[in-house]
Amino acid sequence: MNCAISQRVPNVPVVSKTSGLLFEKELIEKYILDYGKCPVTGGLLTMDDIIELKTSKVTDSKSAAPVLNTSSLSDDGKVAAEQSECLQFPDSIAEQITSTCINLSQIRNSYRKISTSLASVDAVRGYVFNNGYTLHQTTVPGVLSLDIENSKEIIATGGADTNAVVFHLSSGKTISTLSGHSEKVTSVKFGNEGDLVVTGSSDKTVRVWRRSEKGSYKCKDTLAHHTAEVRAVTIHPSQKYLVTASLDCSWQFYDLSSESRVAQVACGNGSERFSSAVFHPDGHIFGTCASGLGLVRFWDVAKQDNILKLDAHSGPVTSIEFSENGYTLATAAAAEDVKLWDLRFLRTIMTFRCDDISAQTRSVDFDHSGRYLAIGGEQISIYEIGASRCSIYEIDASRDPITTFSDMPAIGGVSCLKFGKDAEYVAAAGTSDSKLLLFRL
Repeated sequence: MNCAISQRVPNVPVVSKTSGLLFEKELIEKYILDYGKCPVTGGLLTMDDIIELKTSKVTDSKSAAPVLNTSSLSDDGKVAAEQSECLQFPDSIAEQITSTCINLSQIRNSYRKISTSLASVDAVRGYVFNNGYTLHQTTVPGVLSLDIENSKEIIATGGADTNAVVFHLSSGKTISTLSGHSEKVTSVKFGNEGDLVVTGSSDKTVRVWRRSEKGSYKCKDTLAHHTAEVRAVTIHPSQKYLVTASLDCSWQFYDLSSESRVAQVACGNGSERFSSAVFHPDGHIFGTCASGLGLVRFWDVAKQDNILKLDAHSGPVTSIEFSENGYTLATAAAAEDVKLWDLRFLRTIMTFRCDDISAQTRSVDFDHSGRYLAIGGEQISIYEIGASRCSIYEIDASRDPITTFSDMPAIGGVSCLKFGKDAEYVAAAGTSDSKLLLFRL
């Protein structure tokens, strides 16, 4: 008998007195705490309604993220044919990653709360264009990526001018210009609360920059294991590991403490030129999408296995993002609607139609609470997708945006955007301009 949520044999099985359904104890207790109802029937459900079954512990041979239903996995033979393992974790590293993910999930789920200072819907509706900061060379326009470290109020941007820039929000001043790549910087990520910046570039390399005592950033290592343009860098929620994804059809896994490569996976058929990679907030899995294809893959971090192939769109997927509560995924594709997915049941629960369906939606982002979703393409649209349920937001999306920004400076379309702390602002940039744009309360 399988758990009705995970579709796997439960380690600690419990049964609902009201529906007779079987669940993994940890999963259903978390669901009841978050929602107060049955995930299958939708009826009211409390802790008193579940009964633990007294049986010997049963383990399942395959692991998956706690909230990801993998019942529709591709068959093992097909996955193996599409994937070739070039470099696998040593057993000790795999065990360490598994332990780290379990601890991270438990801590995150125990202490996750919605900030009392989260911007209200009316406040978000009142966003105005606040300022534009020219951070990159205007002779080579285009800001291609950005990230925000809220604890230090700093923003990092990657530009077509081959530079990355670290910018201090409160002072409005540049802290560091990170020069060293020979081609455009396609991806940038903060780590360790802003003490680390990782950049990926079309020059096929990844650079690791560390903050000095004086506040500037210096390149400490250059990672040169890819053979084509690096499109994405993403840091594990534990801050211990780094994944890089490339148009060479491979992703690489690094230990940040030693900056050493410990794993590599290449797509055996050579058709999936990886253009995006992002970790699930629990750290058990990460998702990738490929340039020119409409599918999203989920990978088991510890095993480097492709555990699911999701046919998300008919056109090329341009952006994917997990909500911080771990339950939803947003996917965007060229000339298509943006889709919102429920990861527990692997189904589309909402679509957001672009005003100009011929335009390319290049970026999506959830705020930390999971209440708001920002979509960037030819314009910026912000939607409310959650209704408050104590510690998280349950999906209750509207098809109409809270606010839209279409009359923006001539930026050539939004290439990247991200919410600031408590949804107090949205930072964005475009493909034909050198400015960082701020829309705030």
